[in-house]
Amino acid sequence: MALGQVLIKARKDAGLTLDDLSRLTNIRISLLKEFESNIFINAGGDAYARGHLRSIAKVIGVDAADLIAQFDEEHAQMARALRDQLAESNV
Repeated sequence: MALGQVLIKARKDAGLTLDDLSRLTNIRISLLKEFESNIFINAGGDAYARGHLRSIAKVIGVDAADLIAQFDEEHAQMARALRDQLAESNV
């Protein structure tokens, strides 16, 4: 299951709406929707994405380390070529 799907399931299992999660984490709803769609490019970088995942994990009652490990496996940009990251930043 992709990280976005894990986030949706855990949020729903916690009985929270996106509005609830946004209010409790101070993360914009639009960004939470992207995360649940498995899109992390607008998080502000890997460090910010990991920080957001830690905040989300506290509220939905899951292990932050598991979410971050899955993020690193699926989305972390440090594995990408520096040239690709620079080109993306200049778009």
